[in-house]
Amino acid sequence: MRFDIFCHIVDHFGDAGVALRLVRRLSQTLFSSSDHFTSSDKDLIRLFCDQPQLIEKIAGEDTLRELIAHGVEILPWSFAVQSINAEVFPEVVIETFSHSAPQDYLDKLRQIHTPLVINVEYLSAESWTIEAHGLASQPSRPDDVMRFFYYPGFSSSSGGLLQGKLPSLEANPDYIPRSLEQVWRQLRPVSEAKRVCIFTYGGEKLERLLDQMQKSLIPIDVLLCDEPAIKTAENWLGESLTQPVSRSFLQCIAMPFVPQDDFDWLLSACDLNFVRGEDSFVRAQFMGKPLIWDIYPQDIDAHLVKLDAFLDVYLCDATQNTKKAIIEAMHWQDFSLWWPSLHQMTQHAVMWRHELMKSQVNGDLAIRLRDFVQGKLKKG
Repeated sequence: MRFDIFCHIVDHFGDAGVALRLVRRLSQTLFSSSDHFTSSDKDLIRLFCDQPQLIEKIAGEDTLRELIAHGVEILPWSFAVQSINAEVFPEVVIETFSHSAPQDYLDKLRQIHTPLVINVEYLSAESWTIEAHGLASQPSRPDDVMRFFYYPGFSSSSGGLLQGKLPSLEANPDYIPRSLEQVWRQLRPVSEAKRVCIFTYGGEKLERLLDQMQKSLIPIDVLLCDEPAIKTAENWLGESLTQPVSRSFLQCIAMPFVPQDDFDWLLSACDLNFVRGEDSFVRAQFMGKPLIWDIYPQDIDAHLVKLDAFLDVYLCDATQNTKKAIIEAMHWQDFSLWWPSLHQMTQHAVMWRHELMKSQVNGDLAIRLRDFVQGKLKKG
């Protein structure tokens, strides 16, 4: 079967990271039966992106080779129309994050074949997404296509989460990805300092956090990822982070860009992860480490509704003290309020990871999406 997947990048790494992980998982999974509804010997997947070079950068050389071996192509968005002909066309078109495939591409495709069009939406724990999951749109124009809306989520009634390969909680202490070896030599031993990964949108609240960490006199190595967090830290420090910079017991380190798999490892190796965007948000949960989600701000504080909906799910079985600490941390309250509960937060993160794994027992998002496709195509 042939899939065409479209990714228009808005939030830099988040959208690109999810799209990459989606094509990886689809290329690694199979339909539940051998009936592919097509004469193709294997699945062929094309990812059209307005920034294909960013997808390739996040993937890294090893993953790119893996994708090519699995029949995946990463192509410019502008190439979509000319890529279709009577012999080469997709049975399934997947749009990501409410961004439609190009209209001229859809028009040309429908002259050859009526595809199954699925829009994989943003992840949310809000209850209405369960009701909307799998529903079809009603085309408002004669030239519009019918789309099915596919909502990732945390329940068995949702589209699930992208899982993939997960590191063991008892990771090999001797293994360090090559891209992180130099940074790891700059860290203090785990017995001497906590390690905190900060991959956020930066800004004043990060400056306040660094100030509070410094005043706490707790040994912490802060690993700052991507320009917004690094620039904010440099502004707070008053100097460049070309080398690690210390303030009291706090050490700040600017992280190099690393491929997706190495970033996943980084999340698993830290004691606390500040994350943003959907991809790092989901990966952090699968790592069994406490996380703080720097959710992207929206008008009229709509993002807080999404945050609270997630916290309702995430903290369902938490103790009152743990719940209080995590809510304080997620709302960026003073570091001194919630840091003393880090051990309890970690215990809860391990429990939550276990719950996520159980919830995926009937398949992660890629497997459920294949089942969804199979069911729709069987119905014709």
